[in-house]
Amino acid sequence: MGDIKGDNDDDYSAYRLTCETVDGTSLYTSKALRAERGILVAFTTREGGYSRTPYDSLNLGLHVGDADAAVIKNREALCVLLGLDPSRMTCAEQVHGSVVAVVDESVAGSGAMSLKEAVRGADALVTNLEAVPLALFFADCVPVVIVEPRHRIIGVAHAGWRGVHANIAENTIYGMVEDGAVEPADMIAFIGPSIGGCCYRVGEDLIKKFAETFSHKERWLHGSKLDLPALVNDQLEKAGIEPARIFSCEDSCTSCRNELFFSYRGDGGVTGRQAAVAAVLPRRDSGNTNDLP
Repeated sequence: MGDIKGDNDDDYSAYRLTCETVDGTSLYTSKALRAERGILVAFTTREGGYSRTPYDSLNLGLHVGDADAAVIKNREALCVLLGLDPSRMTCAEQVHGSVVAVVDESVAGSGAMSLKEAVRGADALVTNLEAVPLALFFADCVPVVIVEPRHRIIGVAHAGWRGVHANIAENTIYGMVEDGAVEPADMIAFIGPSIGGCCYRVGEDLIKKFAETFSHKERWLHGSKLDLPALVNDQLEKAGIEPARIFSCEDSCTSCRNELFFSYRGDGGVTGRQAAVAAVLPRRDSGNTNDLP
């Protein structure tokens, strides 16, 4: 496919995330990454599904009290929209830890239709398999997708405050470079919708815990509000990803924009989950976006 855009001119802006709406389903995606590299990155919203209040409507989480049939219908509809096989969707248990699991054929499809079959004990997944979508689920925690476009390796991480404190984003990068074949400098990272430093008020104990671990408090603490996306961004840079290769969704605080996103805090603890989805598409599909976002 040639050099990745920006190798010669340091301009990676084409890979930025844009909000697209197709058939009533809104999501953030990198259209250029799909068209040029055959890699899908998507962050969903709460719009375009079948679930009823308080999970309305595109709830993709099987663990929140929604009807399983509605969630599976939502997952299938999303996969059809994105051109993915829902039976191959691979999900993690998400225990607010820092474990990264490598997805091979033996676990491909784990958790697609059943919570108990999700990859146990993991909060991040990495793979280089084609046509195996990785999907994790969120309602305030920080979704992180990392892509190595040359070797077509992807990683998806779930970063709540515990995961951020335990360096889940860095661990995901290390999981992707474990065999030494790829370098963080060649990666692109995407930070999805999450509760922002504008809304995430925390107690003094948690502020102290983070201050003991992270420097430059002015970057991630605003009064009593913790800015988890800023910390994730710092971790990605520290691990070796260039700032120009890190992209965030604009205007996407889940608490501020509760009409568009599920928010655990904004919805009083009972709500659905949006997803971060990444997939290495079969090479025959590379560049064929049709009407998909």
